[in-house]
Amino acid sequence: MPVYNNGDYVAEAIESMLGQTFGDFELIVLDDCSTDHSREVIEDFSDKRIIYHRNEKNLGLANNLNVGLDMARGELIARMDGDDISLPDRLQVQVDFLDNNPDIDLCSCGLEKFGQETDVWIRESDPEQVKITMMFYSPVLHATSVWRRASFEKHDLRYRQEAFPAEDYDLWARAVFHCRLTNIPEVLYRYRIHGIQVTKMDDRAKEKTFEIVNSYLSAALPELNNIHRKRLIKNFLQIEQVSHHNYKDVKSEYISFLKVAERNDFFEKKLLIKNLKRKYQNMCFATLK
Repeated sequence: MPVYNNGDYVAEAIESMLGQTFGDFELIVLDDCSTDHSREVIEDFSDKRIIYHRNEKNLGLANNLNVGLDMARGELIARMDGDDISLPDRLQVQVDFLDNNPDIDLCSCGLEKFGQETDVWIRESDPEQVKITMMFYSPVLHATSVWRRASFEKHDLRYRQEAFPAEDYDLWARAVFHCRLTNIPEVLYRYRIHGIQVTKMDDRAKEKTFEIVNSYLSAALPELNNIHRKRLIKNFLQIEQVSHHNYKDVKSEYISFLKVAERNDFFEKKLLIKNLKRKYQNMCFATLK
């Protein structure tokens, strides 16, 4: 649980973990030099499962998370943010799922937003669909994720600070080449929206997302050259609708990508083509509206 100036919320976050029906865990709280009252709130807890660590200097979110990976002793790694709430059965459901599905290396679960926004997010459960969704946006909900430590350590899968504020997306885009990722379609997590989340504040997110998708496609579809790949992302993957100014470019990228899809080995071919057709149709319908 990384914490930075979450003093108003971290007590509720910790209590939600201590109240889990699955109790065999260590809760590593990683304080990245908070300047508010976070430390006092955390140290007020006496549960022996809590391991409180405060960095000597501010490391940044990704580096802070890597400190936690180095400290962790458990078979599984579970993520949790210092301003959110895990529902009581969250860990039990995810641990049981991984125990019953030894071929799966990571699972996240659905979340419900609360606070300044209300919404429900549930990602795809088919690992093959997860690989395809990776081209468009992060297919795993970071704060709700649980993964096998050995699977990630085997391939040196760690966070990269240079990918911030999309360090999770970057991690999944590398992990998917070695691990099977899925999502449990059940809401087990409450995601607080209070207006100061890093991903909303940081205008680097769009730039980092482009870099991640570009790197991902370079590995997944090596037959695409650099110019074609970047054009595909700009003119097809990362736009929501077609205008009369870019219609020809969008259609051209769509048709050329269908041809590449016919020859690919990394993605499930029929599923990829289905997704590309749906993406193109949705953009056209958005334009008509």
